[in-house]
Amino acid sequence: MANHFLNNSLLRRFFVILLSIIFMFSCNRYENEIIGVSSIKLNETEITLRVDKKDTLSASVSPSNATDKSMKWATGDAEIATVSSMGIVTGKKIGTTVITAKAGGKTASCTVIVEPTPVTSVTLNEAEVSLKAGGVMKLTVTVNPDDATDKTVTWTTSDATVVTVIGGMLTAHKVGSATITAKAGNKADTCTVTVEPTLVTSIALDQATASMKAGETVTLAATVKPDDATDKTVTWTTSDATVATVEGGKVTAKKVGTVTITAKAGEKTATCTITVVPTPVTSVTLDKTSASLKAGETVTLTPTVKPDDATDKTVTWTTNNADVATVSNGVVTAKAVGEATITATADGKSATCTITVQEDVPAPEPE
Repeated sequence: MANHFLNNSLLRRFFVILLSIIFMFSCNRYENEIIGVSSIKLNETEITLRVDKKDTLSASVSPSNATDKSMKWATGDAEIATVSSMGIVTGKKIGTTVITAKAGGKTASCTVIVEPTPVTSVTLNEAEVSLKAGGVMKLTVTVNPDDATDKTVTWTTSDATVVTVIGGMLTAHKVGSATITAKAGNKADTCTVTVEPTLVTSIALDQATASMKAGETVTLAATVKPDDATDKTVTWTTSDATVATVEGGKVTAKKVGTVTITAKAGEKTATCTITVVPTPVTSVTLDKTSASLKAGETVTLTPTVKPDDATDKTVTWTTNNADVATVSNGVVTAKAVGEATITATADGKSATCTITVQEDVPAPEPE
């Protein structure tokens, strides 16, 4: 009986030890079993970045109890975008590449598009400016944001005959208005440029007075200041065209008198007083210096007055003895026997002709 009880006790201990050994081996087997990665999933399949901007990718591994969940990140083109060991993606230059996450032989990818940083605003330092023809001025431009990918500015003018622009430098050419446009990307700003005339400040004539004779000419020269005045056109006028005329500064005397010649440029004027003086007679001559007549006969005397352009060539006639001979407009009429002097006078100059009136002796009768 005692032996039977002892044998049963030993048997029970044996089974307990055997079960313990089996359990221990079983636990070690499960502890050493490797659980592989079945899939990887990224939080994004496509992201868009700008240069130097960042975004973070996160990866989830299935199953969650995979033995080795360590993640490796790689980029298809490090010049376009890089990726850190933590999945932080950084844009480098414009383009497209693929970021790949790998764990346990499984991969997942995300397309990364690096796009340009656009210009958001263009601002000129002036909205309106005024220049004179020939004037220059520099416009400055501000392009935002500072990290815009392409901050290149193009400059245009609405009218190159009025003002031109090169790199923001304005050059005015003629009076008028033009719009200058600065453009970067799709943004632009404008400046209105008004080219104003350079006004005449003074005009002067080379002569303030001049004396002339009828038929003579004199040319007046006008000096207009400043030298770069926009419109230096000179207009000429006379106060009395019957006395003197003017064309392009050339004055022509017409008759005795006084006249004012005016030169005008812009709103400025200058004058010259022209005095047209008479051309005096220098000599008077008669075609005869003596003549013999009989009572009742006539003779015509012809005067020559010099110079040909003498202002007053009127000839007056006189006789010193109207009983002997009279004169009218150069026609001398003998009156009675004797001698008379006929005088022709023009502007203080004179000439004479001696008229001898002879007795009328009848012709002898034939025998």
